[in-house]
Amino acid sequence: MRIVVLGDIGQPVYHVGDEAMTHAVVAELRFRGITDITLLSRNPEESTRLYGTAAVKTLEFPWPPNRRETYLKEIQSVLAGDSNALPSDDQVHPLIQTIASSDGVVIAGGGNMNSPYGWLLYERAAVGAIAKALGKPLVISGQTVGPVLTGPDYDTALELYRSAALSSVRERTSLQMMRDAGVPAGLTLDDASFLISDPTSRPEPSSASPTYSPSPERPFLVASFAGGTGAMDKDDFNQRVAELLDRIAKAGDLDVVMIPHMSHPGKADLDIETHEDIRRRMTWDRVTVCGQFTAEEAAALTAQAELVVASRYHPIVFALSAGVPCLGLAVDYYGEVRLGGALANWGLGHTLRSLRHIVTPEFDEFVDEFWSRRDEIRSYLLELSPAHARFQGDWWDAVVRALRGASEEAPVLGTLAPAFPELDSGEHPVAAKLTANNESHIGHQSVELFRLTHALEDTTATLAAVEAEAAQLRLQLGALESSRVVRLARWLRLLRR
Repeated sequence: MRIVVLGDIGQPVYHVGDEAMTHAVVAELRFRGITDITLLSRNPEESTRLYGTAAVKTLEFPWPPNRRETYLKEIQSVLAGDSNALPSDDQVHPLIQTIASSDGVVIAGGGNMNSPYGWLLYERAAVGAIAKALGKPLVISGQTVGPVLTGPDYDTALELYRSAALSSVRERTSLQMMRDAGVPAGLTLDDASFLISDPTSRPEPSSASPTYSPSPERPFLVASFAGGTGAMDKDDFNQRVAELLDRIAKAGDLDVVMIPHMSHPGKADLDIETHEDIRRRMTWDRVTVCGQFTAEEAAALTAQAELVVASRYHPIVFALSAGVPCLGLAVDYYGEVRLGGALANWGLGHTLRSLRHIVTPEFDEFVDEFWSRRDEIRSYLLELSPAHARFQGDWWDAVVRALRGASEEAPVLGTLAPAFPELDSGEHPVAAKLTANNESHIGHQSVELFRLTHALEDTTATLAAVEAEAAQLRLQLGALESSRVVRLARWLRLLRR
């Protein structure tokens, strides 16, 4: 059985989370006997080395909304039989052949089914459209849908989900969106929640030598932060994080290990640069800023931590399944949906803190309380983990059955009562909803402005091209008017002036 898997992999920037989810899909399929796997990647050669599978070039959509919408329509026209809709050398044709030679398609999990990352949404929509046109079963696993989806993008996401034989989202906010639209998606954990090492893969060594070796005598805290700080000034945010890490490290006599989740291989940029800035602001001296690890290395080290503090998503995912207490800090509503959703799947959504919380005096009290309850939180997570692992294993069993043609009902992870209610922020839900609505509105306006800006650029370029063509025609007409043949014809009254 040959399966095509689409993940957001092979990018110039190595992204632990995206690679981790694809590693998980490949490992889970192989564990269930599916070994003929072809990955869709930005860099097929690199992905073949990392995963030990076949890999081919995926589609690359333009970023501007009007252009990606047009390209998807052109692909749909090709699938409907219009061979002239796109040139014969367009990138979509080899991809159609790849999917035609497969038995099914899996779209690995992620947080890109939204308008801000619309080019990735449309890449997935195109793959889904190809699978549907060719009669291949499609499975969509563990997605965040939205929260910002403009009208055309919303319709595109729903059409993609409705074409799937089996699908799931990874938080209740996304599930509600699907329910409101009448889409029978399930609710599962993130694909990489129980990332297992695949003995058949051949992982490439990390771009930097490991910079931290855990020791039983030296408990450590894992921290991971992106460069984005939302509405908060970057200096203010990084200073607050430095004070937070100092507070916890001193309380527990912990090493602080900063693990990047995004950077260009071989460069100390993006997350690593952010971590260096935070370290410079800290007073605690046992701080290690790590180089870029592979997804499996990052997951393994995170699972051994005493505590995780992160604005990044996947450190939270790795920590929860390993029983590691984790403090999630969301810098925007997108972060609240994802980090809060991951925590809520384990009954800890109310422990998430956002920018509006970390600037208050009460935040330090919360951190102290969280630290004092760490052993209880660890015990709680470890007790819950086997049941969640079984649920996720059942999901992957259903995925394989759906790929083999069976009709499957998407499972829904049960709702857990909030554990440790004393860790709740106490924020009124109406106030939180207003904040979410404001950020969502701003996000929609930003996407629409992006759309209009590029639509205007395209229109201006078209008008300029037409004007240039008209100018050229005027020159040709002028030359014709002055030609001897025309002058003679007029003298003989064969042509009117």
